Amino acid sequence: MSGTPSFGSDVVGWIARGSTAACFVGGAWLAVTGRLVIAGVAFLAAHTLLGGAAVVQGQRRRGAGLSLLGLGWLAMSVGIAAESGGEVGLPATPLLALGAGLVGVGALLTTGGISVASSE
Repeated sequence: MSGTPSFGSDVVGWIARGSTAACFVGGAWLAVTGRLVIAGVAFLAAHTLLGGAAVVQGQRRRGAGLSLLGLGWLAMSVGIAAESGGEVGLPATPLLALGAGLVGVGALLTTGGISVASSE
């Protein structure tokens, strides 16, 4: 029975899944209610949890892609908040461009659209 997960790892897995889902659902709710910067932080947290799980499973490229996706969503949410006249005192266009670029590269890394030479 060395291949069966233990009870402790099952519990940790459920906690990680629940935390990730809560971050995504909470981030969506925050975005709909206009709290864009906090929503971006929630999306970053969810993608970081997913990226960490990918790295634990030996999928470093996917983990890096998920991390870049999270950073991209955070940059885009801050850029949208700046564009809509929120209390963010940052230029909107560079943040939106940076966010879109990070989301694109992260998505390509996550899905395998970019081939990266590594020792995986």
